[in-house]
Amino acid sequence: MTEHKEHGHQKEHEIHERREHESVDDTQNSRKMTILVLCLIGSLVLFGVIIYINQHTGFLSKSDLAYYQYSNGEDSFNVRKVISGGYVGWRTEMYIKDFRYILELYNDPAQLEDVEVDRAAKNKILDDKRVFITWAPTEDFRQTTVFIYQGLQKVIAEPDIFNIPVSSAVTSEYKNYTVMDCKDASAKASVIKLQLAEPTKIITEGNCIILQGKDEAEIMRAADRLIYLLLGIMR
Repeated sequence: MTEHKEHGHQKEHEIHERREHESVDDTQNSRKMTILVLCLIGSLVLFGVIIYINQHTGFLSKSDLAYYQYSNGEDSFNVRKVISGGYVGWRTEMYIKDFRYILELYNDPAQLEDVEVDRAAKNKILDDKRVFITWAPTEDFRQTTVFIYQGLQKVIAEPDIFNIPVSSAVTSEYKNYTVMDCKDASAKASVIKLQLAEPTKIITEGNCIILQGKDEAEIMRAADRLIYLLLGIMR
C-alpha cells in the first residue's frame, strides 16, 4: 500500500515537472514569435521611412537598386543589375516580334536621362544597307571603344531587329582601315561617329549620327542612350 502511494506521488511529481517544462517551452516560443513579429514590423516601418524620404529627397536613385521598372511614359521595362567579378552591367527585358529579348548594356536607362539627344537619330538607319561606326585613330580611343562598337553592332546587325551589316572605320588614314567620316555618309550608308567633346550628347548631321563625350566612358553613355532610343525603351 505504501509502495503504491509512493508510486502515485512520483507520478504526480513527473506530471507536474512535465507541465512546468511545457509551460517554459510555451513561454520561450511566445517570446520568439513576439521578437519575430516585432522585427517584421520594424523592417516594414524602416522600408516605409526609406521610401518616404527618397520620394522627398531623391537620395536613392534607381541605379542604386538591383532591380526596377523603367517607364518611358508609354511602356514599362524590367531592368536588372548584373554583377560578375569586376563587371557591372544592366539587363533590360523587352519583346521583339513576340519574342523575349534581353538587352545588356553598361548603363541603365534611368542614369542616361540627362544625356541630350536628337531624336531624329532613330530614323537615320532604318533604310540603311550598311552602317559604319568610325572614330579617330588616336590613343584616346582604346579598349572601351571596342566595347562601344560591339554594343552598337550587336543591336544594329541583329537579324530580328534591324538586320543591317555594321563595319568599323576610322576618320583619317591609318594602316589599311576603311576611312569614313560624316561627309561620307549617305542615305543608304549612315555613319555613327564617336567624338571626343563636351557635353555628352547625341547629334545628327545629315546621315551622320555623332556620339559625343569628354572621354570613352561618356561616349559609351551616349552609345547606350542611342541603343535605348533605337529600341524604343527610351524616347
